[in-house]
Amino acid sequence: MLIDKLEILQLKGSVLLQNDLSLIALTLALTVLLFCRSVSLRRHAAKQSLLLEEQSKHLEEFQIKLDINTSKTEREEHFLKNLQQAEMATELQKSRSPLVHQRNSQRPPERYEYVKSMFQSGLATEEISSALGMSTIEIAQLLKLSSLSKQAEQFNDDKNILSLA
Repeated sequence: MLIDKLEILQLKGSVLLQNDLSLIALTLALTVLLFCRSVSLRRHAAKQSLLLEEQSKHLEEFQIKLDINTSKTEREEHFLKNLQQAEMATELQKSRSPLVHQRNSQRPPERYEYVKSMFQSGLATEEISSALGMSTIEIAQLLKLSSLSKQAEQFNDDKNILSLA
């Protein structure tokens, strides 16, 4: 009976030992698989990092090109603005005597357009009168006529729209 019990214990021990060995083998296999997966993920991350660096370089190059084009456009706009200001300053600095003589030879619509454009560009009536050799009262009258003509045009447009309806 003791021998039978020893044999049973021995069998149970061998079964437990086999179970332990199979667990150890399974654990070892899982560890190897995890290690392989880890190595694979690291390689993939390294490739992605290289691609990201490459894309960043391309973006930096495009940003530099964009900055160059933007600065060119800004310089051109700045130049054109300065050119317009210089042209206006030149016109304002001309002596008044040629302007007075020129004023008499101008047709009224030209003078009207000059006054209108100068006022729209932000010049005061005194500046306009000085530049064109006209009185401030005359400038004020021309500006009033301009606003009245706009109102008349709107009235005619509204009248035409109503007649079409």
